[in-house]
Parts: sequence; structure tokens; C-alpha cells
Amino acid sequence: MDLGNPISAEAESESIAAGSLMFISTQNSDDTKHRVTRRLARSHAVKQALEKKRRLQRESRDNFRVTTSMDNPKRSVSKRRRTENLAPSFFSLSAGTLDPFQTLAVDSARLQTLLGNYKARQAPEPVFSYAEDLSYQNFQSVFRTGLVDPALLNAVMLSFALAVTGGCINEECLGYLGQAISYIREKMSSLDEATSESTIGTILLLAGVEARLGMTSRVQLHLGAVLQLLKICQKEGVYLTGGIKRAIFWQDLNSSILAGSKRIVDHTTFAELHWTRDSFSPNFFRLSIGFQRWSHLFSEEFIEVLEDIHALQCIREIPRFTKGDMILMAQINNHTASIQSRLVSLPNLCPVLECCHLAAYLCSVMLCCTVWCALVIPSHVSSQLLRKLQRANDDPIWDDHPNLILWLLYIGGAFAPAGNVRSGYTKLLRSNHSTRFGNLYKSWPELHLILKQFTWSEKAFMSPVKAFWKETLI
Repeated sequence: MDLGNPISAEAESESIAAGSLMFISTQNSDDTKHRVTRRLARSHAVKQALEKKRRLQRESRDNFRVTTSMDNPKRSVSKRRRTENLAPSFFSLSAGTLDPFQTLAVDSARLQTLLGNYKARQAPEPVFSYAEDLSYQNFQSVFRTGLVDPALLNAVMLSFALAVTGGCINEECLGYLGQAISYIREKMSSLDEATSESTIGTILLLAGVEARLGMTSRVQLHLGAVLQLLKICQKEGVYLTGGIKRAIFWQDLNSSILAGSKRIVDHTTFAELHWTRDSFSPNFFRLSIGFQRWSHLFSEEFIEVLEDIHALQCIREIPRFTKGDMILMAQINNHTASIQSRLVSLPNLCPVLECCHLAAYLCSVMLCCTVWCALVIPSHVSSQLLRKLQRANDDPIWDDHPNLILWLLYIGGAFAPAGNVRSGYTKLLRSNHSTRFGNLYKSWPELHLILKQFTWSEKAFMSPVKAFWKETLI
């Protein structure tokens, strides 16, 4: 088609293929009109070519997916709202490295899908946080990098995918696991690669997955590797971020709770986690009146822990308490780390004391670690507490101290997962009401008064405990 000043054959073919050929008359020989004609023809051809290219990209979903508000106004508004909600957390994790050109070691589209899943966003904790109120422990503060490390990225994907499946290993999870292990083996041949935050973080994430699956020997193998890397870093003077040190501590502690693995560090190992009592708030550190009646049975170490939990409770109840204060949240994290690390180390001399230790641990988690409430730690500890209470239920010591077992049952039941564990607490409570409590403690005001004598937080405990109390009345 020759109009005197033809467009290129390529552009013309694109325009024809687009099914919207524009006819432009060029019968007038005036130069100015010729120039306008050429410009219109070229502009139209380019426009049609771009439209075809965009359509093909949308169909194949390669690289960017291009859409406009004209395509689907309602969907555009909905998608924009979802993007706005996810933006802070998403960019804090990817740090701009999630690109649309498939340069990452995994499927970028799948990663973005998982990032939008609530369960997946909770999974990496405690290695790094995907929540804004723990920004001091976000991806970049821990690893000083983006998602460019293939070993770390596959480990992150494994944690995400496992969380989405509810803890069941599927084919996708096995693929990420195999890739992460393969990359780790390569990295271990280089001192620089092995002693990096990304390598240590990868191993920690693998250990976390294995702990949730109860693979104790595998957990100990991987945490043992982390310990060896720590020793090498110390010997070689390799700097590690405070974030990766926190990750090591919490993954090690949580693994010991979930899988019974031997701990490689404690709350005194890293300077970043050191904590001491605040001398300006001495009234915070005291024993609740309910525990004071049992003080003759408690060890000095456990009494100190209970006093520190009471201080944590006081901090939680402060009206100006905010999770947006990074310094305050880091201090609370250290406070909690000291409490839980010491609790795990306490000897369990009798079933009654063991029940108290577990309930104290559960309270310390639920008081301030709200990001972890969706994780397996609270439900696991609650399940353990139920088993101990069932075994010790006939102990005559409860007859003299019914208030304590009442508090233990409601704290454990309120934070128990739905199902057999929660119904187990309900059954045990009803049994005690018919034998030990009689008609006492059945009204909420009376029960509330008793519970407040022990570790108690109106903000953190009131709603779940009252909900559980209502369940027991049905």
C-alpha cells in the first residue's frame, strides 16, 4: 500500500494485524498536509503495534501485566486498594529486588501471590518479620540485602508455602527444600559465602520448618551448623547484624520448644539481646498476690521470672504503649527473651511446677508478641499444658489452692487451638466445677476477680479468656 509517503511495512503489518487499519487520504499534495498525514499514520501504526504487544503480554503473563482502569474499573479500584495495603510490608521484604523479568531464582508471580497471603506473611517469624510493628527485625535489617540470594529465597518460599498448606509438605515445598539445600552446599565451599547473614538465615529457616514438623535430629544438625558458623565468624572477625543474632536466638529457642532440640545459645550470648531491670520502675517488678501464696514452693529463679513477667504486664497496660516505637519494641523483645530463655532452663521438679512454668511461658508470649500469636508456639505450649494438667488433676495440692488451677485452666484454654485441645480444657474445667469448685467462680465478675490475682492483662487476655468462659457455659 503506497500512499506517496508510506509508513514502514512492519508498522503497517502490525496495524493490520490489530484489526483496526486507519485510512488516511493523501490526495492533496500540499507539503504541510503531507507532513501531518505522515505523522498521523506513523502515530497510529505505533499505537496499534503497542496495543498488540500489550495484549500478547497480558495473555502470556510474561514480564509486566499491563492493565488500565478502562479494562475493568471495579477490579482496578479493588486491586489498587489491595496494593496499597500490602505496599509497606511488601517493599520492606523485597527491597526493590522483586523484578518482573524473572531474574530471581523462583517464580516471581508465585512469590508475589504468597506475599499477599496472610498465613504466608507470618511464616518467616522469628527469623525476620513481615509485620510493621517489628520493623526493627525486617528483612533488610537482618540480611542487609534483597532477595538475590537463591538459597535464601528458596528457604523463604519454603516457609511461605508450608504456612499456606497448614504445615503439610507438598510437591511445591519439596522443590524449594531441595533447591535451598543444593545452593547451601555450594555456598559452604566458600568462607565468605558461608559466613554471611543470608547463609545463616537460610539454615535457620530450614531448621524452623523442620521444628514445626517435629524433625528433631534434622533441627539439631542445622543448628549445629549455625553454631559452627558463629564460631568461625568470631574467629575471623566477621561482622553479623544484630538482626541475624536475634534470629539465631529465637529460632534456637522456638525449636527447643517445638522439637525438643538442644539449645546452642541463650539470652546472654549476644550483646544485642542483653536486658536488665529498669531501676526507674521498681514497682513493676513484683510478685502477683496470687503467686505470693505459693512462694514457699517456688524457686528463687522462678519467682524472679514471675516478677519480670509482671513488669511486662505493666508495660503492656500502659496507655501510651505503641508498637510503632522501634526502640521500645526492641527492649520488650529483649525483656521477653530473658524471661523465656530462663523459663526453658528451669528444672521441672514436680507436675504442678511444670504447669506453672508452661502457663508463665504462654503468658509471656501473649502479652507482647502479638505477631507470633498466629504461629505454632502458643498452641503448642497450650497443648503441653493441657496434658500436664490432665495428669496432675487429681493432685490434692489443688484442693488447698483452687484459684491457681482455675487460672491455669483459663489461660491455657483461652489460647488453645480449636478442636481437641480446646475441648479438653472445657471438659477439665467442667469436671473441676462439679468436684472441686462447686458453685464458685461461675459468674464472670467473680471469675475475673480471681484471674486478676495472677498474671493478667486486660488488653491482652480479657477478650480471649471471656470468650472461652462463654464456651464453657454452653
